[in-house]
Amino acid sequence: MPTPLPIRDRPVRLGVVGLGQIAELAVPPYLGRPDVDVVALCDRDPGRRDHWARRVSGARPCASLDEVVEQRPDVVDVLVPTPVHHEVVCRLLDAGVHVQVQKPLARDLAGADAMLAAAARSGATLRVLEDYLYFPPLVRMKQLIDQGEIGTPVNLSMKIVGNGRGGWDLTQESLEWQFDQIRDGRGMLVFDHGWHQLAVATWLFGPIERVFGWLGTTEVAPGYEMDAPSTLVWEHRTGVRGVLDIGFAVDMYLRSSHYTGDERVEVTGSCGYVRTNRISAQGIAEPALVLYRDGETRSFHDLDDRPPDAFRASADAGIGFLTGRLDRVDLTGEDARHVLVALLTALESNEAGRPLPVPSS
Repeated sequence: MPTPLPIRDRPVRLGVVGLGQIAELAVPPYLGRPDVDVVALCDRDPGRRDHWARRVSGARPCASLDEVVEQRPDVVDVLVPTPVHHEVVCRLLDAGVHVQVQKPLARDLAGADAMLAAAARSGATLRVLEDYLYFPPLVRMKQLIDQGEIGTPVNLSMKIVGNGRGGWDLTQESLEWQFDQIRDGRGMLVFDHGWHQLAVATWLFGPIERVFGWLGTTEVAPGYEMDAPSTLVWEHRTGVRGVLDIGFAVDMYLRSSHYTGDERVEVTGSCGYVRTNRISAQGIAEPALVLYRDGETRSFHDLDDRPPDAFRASADAGIGFLTGRLDRVDLTGEDARHVLVALLTALESNEAGRPLPVPSS
């Protein structure tokens, strides 16, 4: 049986499976919290286990899921590559452990549905970690929209420019994983990064009803291609239409301490617009958020606007749910399944050459 929620009389016992680069953003927000004990750190690579064992005192370095379960965690953050999410998540859910899995939920519907079935079977909670829903400028943007500051929303415009310089020095393993995703036909920028944007779009305006994808390629090194330029166009059931424009600039430099990518999100309403100028990198030296209405512009300079800020807020929300401060998780398995279906439908529409309806769950 899973740990009864909420957990009120002791710290939450947390495990982490997968200690690659994303762990540098996902794990630190838990450290030093009096309401969290990190009890297990799992990875197949002994070097990674040793690295994190030195940083997290009291946590058991583990080489297998069985060792993780033996530490009796209440919840486990799953940070392994997406293609193996379902194997790891189902094993943990069946062991009665609550799971927070890094986005995307899965690479295919079979994997997603296996995880949802395991959660239903065990009664454990399945939460999908989507840090963009906690990025302070985007959170403030949603508040302004909900407050009617731009009137009735009309459309949503999103932009990603991938780049070849700046940010983290990615390991060879990480690079190979990215290119493997491109080779399987789902893409890296469209599927893995585009997941963020469609999750945000659904968060803002509800389910997507139909979508069209137009995908291209750019050679970034001999024998290696990125899935850009690409464009996704969609319509929400509310009538709001959205577009995501993806490009790749091989020689562009962007300032960032983590992942790079020049990203913008703009929502136009009946009497104004609101725009987030950056998410992953510090590309544009302008306020993180700008609101225009009635001939006047308001700039928001006091918002935390770097990736760690979003990961901290996401971790706090997860612990808040587990301890009863919040009454629901922000992105359930069912919510994430809709985002996955919309992405897969966009890929199918590229092959069909026309917009396609997004199947209902």
